[in-house]
Amino acid sequence: MSELTNAIRELFKVKGFKTTFEELAYDLNLSIEECQMLRLILEKLELNGEIYLTDSQEYIPFPKHSSLSIGEVRLNKQKKPFILVGQSVVSISENHLNGAIRGDIVLIKRNNFVEIGKNLAFVEKILDRKNHFIIFECYKDKSKKRIRPYNSPFKYPVSLNRKDWSTLRIGERFAVHVDTINHNGIFHGDVVFKIGKKDDPLLALKTIAASHGIRIGFPKDVEEEAKSIPTMVSEEEITAETNNGRVDLRNKIIFTIDGKSTKDIDDAASLEINEQGNYVLGVHIADVAYYVKEGTAIQKEASIRATSYYFGSLVIPMLPPELSNGICSLNPDVDRFTRTTEIEISPTGEIIGYKQYKSIIHSRKKMVYEEINQILAGKRKPADYEEFMPILQNMLTLSNQLDKVKEQRGYINFGKDDFFITTNEQGKPKDIVLIQRGASEKIIENFALLANEITAEEQSKFQVEGNQLPCIYRVHGKPDKQRINEIMNYLIHSGFPIEKKDYQDPKDFQQLLKSLSDLPAFPAIAENLIHGLSKAKYSVTNSGHYGLALFNYTHSTSPIRRYSDLQTQYNMDEYEKEEASIDMTSLSEKMIKICRHNTKVEKIAEATEKEITGYQFAQYMENKVGEDFTGMIIYISKHHIVVRTPDFIVGSIPTEELLSLGYKLQAQGTTLVNPNNDETLRIGDFLNVTLSEANLETRKIKFTISKSKTKNIHKQAHKKTS
Repeated sequence: MSELTNAIRELFKVKGFKTTFEELAYDLNLSIEECQMLRLILEKLELNGEIYLTDSQEYIPFPKHSSLSIGEVRLNKQKKPFILVGQSVVSISENHLNGAIRGDIVLIKRNNFVEIGKNLAFVEKILDRKNHFIIFECYKDKSKKRIRPYNSPFKYPVSLNRKDWSTLRIGERFAVHVDTINHNGIFHGDVVFKIGKKDDPLLALKTIAASHGIRIGFPKDVEEEAKSIPTMVSEEEITAETNNGRVDLRNKIIFTIDGKSTKDIDDAASLEINEQGNYVLGVHIADVAYYVKEGTAIQKEASIRATSYYFGSLVIPMLPPELSNGICSLNPDVDRFTRTTEIEISPTGEIIGYKQYKSIIHSRKKMVYEEINQILAGKRKPADYEEFMPILQNMLTLSNQLDKVKEQRGYINFGKDDFFITTNEQGKPKDIVLIQRGASEKIIENFALLANEITAEEQSKFQVEGNQLPCIYRVHGKPDKQRINEIMNYLIHSGFPIEKKDYQDPKDFQQLLKSLSDLPAFPAIAENLIHGLSKAKYSVTNSGHYGLALFNYTHSTSPIRRYSDLQTQYNMDEYEKEEASIDMTSLSEKMIKICRHNTKVEKIAEATEKEITGYQFAQYMENKVGEDFTGMIIYISKHHIVVRTPDFIVGSIPTEELLSLGYKLQAQGTTLVNPNNDETLRIGDFLNVTLSEANLETRKIKFTISKSKTKNIHKQAHKKTS
């Protein structure tokens, strides 16, 4: 594609005048397949602002110094549109968007109006519809079935095909993919998936997810494929696979440890001690690639979804439940095809050797984190775990040793608490429960980290003619020096004992966390330090993982839940074929595209989770307006103070409230000091606050200083952190 792109650019340089699609195809002597590629390239060049398609369907070089510009549609706080062109803002009226919505990349034409109240541009063409899904709902109007956008500024009539229209029911919400072409004021739309009906207790959460582009239901072709996949592993398959080299491990004691409600079980573990006194750890991963072949509808859908989503009680799987909860899940008491990483480890945690192979297992038990934690802590009798206790005790010993190895190399552990929002039958938040990670979670995490490290090392060995084959790595960059310096300055000015470094060595960051971990304010400090680190991502370039203090690392242990792990299975299968002829260029482009997409989807999942959590927090608090709470200060700025209650509710207070009580911002705006008694407030201190607003629409929680307890809480807070 890059060669054709360069040829097109050269042709435009030579021609420098109007040319049609047909003329370009003729001049370049393109085949039918290449013509399809040509159209995609021209769309990309148009999006980049290199060429311009006129009303007469002729391509010309993009006019310079003209009234035409390319920009992105944005909405201000009042939900009024504007166009962002580079760093410039161009005003536009809603009536001149020509069907464009927030996020769209558009070609605009500016006019000469400069008076207040006049629009300064109109959308000539939508170049790229960024928001693929618009949420609609079906309603009844005077006994007629109609549709309208749900909570969206999209105000244009949309035409659906008869088949889609006939399946809609009153009260149903659904996602529509709207085209970018205005057909005489009407846009064509296709129903991509149904979201749910009004009586669905999870409808609000599903709607938020869908508004971020997350696909709720599966397409029909995917559902049909899923139904055709066997529900059990047959003896004929086992015989064929073992004859082909798959290792039968069904006689070994293998089990899973997961959450009580987990249905999609990716991994199982086994542990033995050999004659040399070394551990032989088995990490057994679901062989999803055996069932989900490349090119199938299921695989294509999984590549788009890229991950399973877990938003409290709402689970949106990457694979259909027939696979994710069925034949691929390592359920107890059934045979399952797996991929095993077998590792020999010394009592001191040193890796002696390893091997990877395809296997078949028969899990003896689905163990539960909470139960294992209680048993290992001596708070519960083993009961139905009796026969597994020697193995579990050895797993705990090995896990503790692996913890020491991780610490020695510089592994960074924030030890951050997590929570789970329980809901009632109507889907409304009932309680917010602290999730405490115990010994069993650490066991599984340590074993998975080891298997991922080994898989990354193994895949890095695949080469063709001295060139390493493109693989997917999980990388985590060193902290941005400027950003980490800003965070450190903030914490130092807040009065915390921090040595100023660039923290490019993870061991330095690890030691910093250790030195602060005993402070009562540590949760607030850690919250700020996290923002000083870069985000982990997927990449074909192995640049190492800062947070894990590892050079080789990938994701391979969750192929049911993450597409990166499934793609790694495909890669391992393909690269192990010596006779395989591999096109390095196209393969590299494919892996780069997968890495970028999966990283992008991670960000979408994070943003969606944040919005859903905000929505549920607002639901949980909406009937508590006027009640008092104790909140730890997480952040202070000249505009607002962010506090977090013991049950994880995060909200803000206008800084002006404390200034009106006589406090002054000091230490570059990081602390508040009362000049009457030298009382200082900083992050980690506590405030008594009153809930003033819980807004479901904005997902925001707002507090005000408690009028009755202000004086006492300030003294208490000062004592807690001095």
